[in-house]
Amino acid sequence: MSKPSRLAAACLLAALACSTPESALYPWDPPPNVAPGQPLYTVPDEVIAELAEATTLSLREATLQAAAEGRRLFSGPNVEAAIRAHRIETGMTVDEVVLAVGSEPTKVREQGPPGGHTLIWEPPGSAAYRRFWVRFDQDGHAMAAGKL
Repeated sequence: MSKPSRLAAACLLAALACSTPESALYPWDPPPNVAPGQPLYTVPDEVIAELAEATTLSLREATLQAAAEGRRLFSGPNVEAAIRAHRIETGMTVDEVVLAVGSEPTKVREQGPPGGHTLIWEPPGSAAYRRFWVRFDQDGHAMAAGKL
C-alpha cells in the first residue's frame, strides 16, 4: 500500500471513529414496572366504620351511581369493584382511593424527587394502631400501600 493510500485509510478510520454516536444514559430513572390493578391493601371494615365521613360517603355513592349510568369512567377496568370492596390497587387515582376508604386522609407527606406523595389515615382514639398509608407516584397513581 502506498503512502497516500495508507494516509487515506487512516483518515477514513478516524472519520468513522469520530462519527460513531456515544451511548448516553437517560438522565432520570425509569418509572417502576408496576402493572395496574394489583391489590395493595384492603381496608378492614371496622377501620372504614371508624374513618367514615358523611360527605365522602355521599360522594362515593353518587360516583358509583354515575359509573353505573355510564357518566363516570375510572382509571381501570376493575376500579369500581375495588372501591366497593375497600381495596386499594396499583394505578388508582387519589380520588378513587379516597372513595374506597370513605374519608379524606389524616396526613399528607410529600415525597422527594421524582415526586409524588403519601396519604396517611389514622383512626381516632384507641384505634390509632390501625393506621395505614398509600403512596402515589409523580403522576398521582397508587403504587404502594401498607400499615404503619
